[in-house]
Parts: sequence; structure tokens; C-alpha cells
Amino acid sequence: MLSSFSFVYLILFLILAFLVYYFLEVVEEPVLQFSEGEFIRRVIENCPCLTRKYFPTFWCFNNHLMLALLLFREHRSKFFHYDKLEHLKMKDGGVTGLAWSNIQGKKKTDTDPIAIVFHTISGDEQDVKSIVKAIGSQLKWASVVCIRRGHGNLPLSKPQINTMGSSSDLKEQLLYIKKKFPNSPLFGVGISAGSGLLARYLGESGTKSLLDAAVAISPAYDIEKAFHRVHPIYSKIMGQRLINYFLKRHYETLSSLGGFQEVLESKTLGEFQDRLHRLSGFDDKEEYYRHSNPALVMKNIRTPIMILNAKDDPICVNQNVLENLHWLETLPNSIHVYTKRGSHIAYFEGWKAISWSDHLVCEYFKAVQDQLPKKKKKPKMKTAKKR
Repeated sequence: MLSSFSFVYLILFLILAFLVYYFLEVVEEPVLQFSEGEFIRRVIENCPCLTRKYFPTFWCFNNHLMLALLLFREHRSKFFHYDKLEHLKMKDGGVTGLAWSNIQGKKKTDTDPIAIVFHTISGDEQDVKSIVKAIGSQLKWASVVCIRRGHGNLPLSKPQINTMGSSSDLKEQLLYIKKKFPNSPLFGVGISAGSGLLARYLGESGTKSLLDAAVAISPAYDIEKAFHRVHPIYSKIMGQRLINYFLKRHYETLSSLGGFQEVLESKTLGEFQDRLHRLSGFDDKEEYYRHSNPALVMKNIRTPIMILNAKDDPICVNQNVLENLHWLETLPNSIHVYTKRGSHIAYFEGWKAISWSDHLVCEYFKAVQDQLPKKKKKPKMKTAKKR
């Protein structure tokens, strides 16, 4: 049996071995790939997160533990109250939504930026509340979450669903926001599948994009391939979650459509997406991906963008990133941020496991804002006092 001194030495040795492993194998400075230019140079200079080491939370730096912690916190977190929830009727009769935060007191003539947030594949305004709260507290900006049709508490008024969202719906949402606040620069941030919709819009819009800058967190790039590469366990869990979230919740609206039963019998995320085309209004899988896959148009993005990926992501896996690195640096005013750890959209750091990526997004948006042309506010007319 070990003596008390031997036991203490063993514990000290294990702690030392853990620390050596943590600092040598876990802690690492992000790898940056970017287009050359003064704009990007200034952005990087003003984003300390990009030039210092990222210290993942030492007690959950494993990708599965980090993802489990993220899901647990989302499940246990308090309901976040938005200032205003709007339902927007699309041209085809479908309904989307806008969830506004920190908007009270903001006027049409304001020039302060607005952050537009794009939620996850089976989420809504609640699953992106972390970044919404960070933007409100760190930047003091207003935020609005673009809720896709069929998500959250929105009624599915038209029998049509697309887990990745519709870029035509998004264009209508952005036009509405821009009309409401014409003087406010718009900054977009997409989370997971939300980054796919964001990239699809940016690629389709090119130089006509209404966004002044964007961030894509944990994008999958070519979704036709990527959904079949998800870790098998997560693929099964996500496939069943999508069935429950879309097909069972909207059973009365969708069950009469051709192809419904086939989608309902999907066992994995990849199968669900491959079979979704008829429920999305397309004749076949090829047409569905042609109108939904961000990888087909991403090379046309002209909006300044920061893209964030982790090598240990079990959902948007590393192979997706490696296949696209060769052309990412050709995007003008773009930065690709590549971390060794971070899992899928988690990116926890510090003892309390706070979000490193939320802080990075705020740094990036502030750095870009500082380079935008300043819009002068109209001076207030002074009224002469009567004598």
C-alpha cells in the first residue's frame, strides 16, 4: 500500500503531468489565414483574442465535454426576455420572425450599429441569447434575431420547411430592418447552421449585401457532404431532434406533403437533409442543394467576414475546413480563425467556462466599426428664446 507521502507525491506528479499536457497540447494561439490589406491589418491589431493564446477551460477542454456543457447550460438557463417579437409575413404567405433586444429608445435616425443574429438548425431566439447578451453588455448595441419559418413559436402558415433557412426570406427580413433603421450599420453573426444561411445570403448578394460585416461561427461549408460527416452519435441525435422539432410539431401542416413519410423515417442528420427536398418545395435533392448549399456561392462574398472553426469540432468536422482553406484567403477583407480546441460553437475559456467566441465577435465588430465612414448626425435646431 502507498504511504501518505507516496500518495501526495503521486497526486503532485499527476497534477504536474496534467499541466504539462494542458500547456503543450491544449493551449494554442489561433491560426489566422487572411487576405492582405490595410483593413485586415487594422482589424487584427484591434482584436487581442486573435493574437494571444486561447486557454480552453481546463476542466472541460475535451470536445465532447465542452459540447455537453454547452447543451446542459442551454437546458438549464433562464428564459431570456426580448424587448419585442415581430411576425413578418413573407411574399409567399410564410411567416418569419424578428426578436429585438436592447432596442428600447432607438430611433430611426440613430447611427449606432445593429447586430443581426442567425440561430442554429433547430433553434430560435433563445439558443443564441449568449451572443445577444454579450453584444448588449460589451458593445451596447441593439440586436435582432432573424427567426426562420417553422422555428420557435412561429406558426407554419405555409406547408414548407427548410432547416437551413431561405435566403429569399432573409432578404425580406433585412430589407425590413434596413427600412426601419436606415442609418444604422448592420453586422451579422451566424451560429452553426445560421452561418450557412448567412454565407448563402452574402454569396448571392455579393457587393449588394446590406451587411457591413459578418462573422460565421462553426460553418460546415459544403452541406451536401458535411451532414454525412457528423460524428455518428451526434448525427443520430440530431436527426431525431429534427424529426421531433419540425415533422412532429408541424404534423398537421406537413403530413399531407409527398415525401413526408420518407423524411420521418430518417435515421441520421444526413438522411434527413437528403430527403427534405419535397418538404422544402423542390423537385429533387439536387435542386434543393443548388438553392441551399452555401459552398456554391461563398466565393462571391464581398462583405468583410471572419470565419471561426475548431479542429476538434465533432459536428462541422475538420475535413470540411481542410477542403476549403485553399480559397478562403482569396475572399477580400476576410479572416479565417482556426483553433485547436473549441468543439462546436462552444469555445469555453477560463475557470468559469465563459465564451471566448462571444468576446472575439464583439472585438471584431468594434474593430470593423472603427473603420467605417462616420455618419454625421444632423445638428439639432436651436429655438430662439423669446425676450
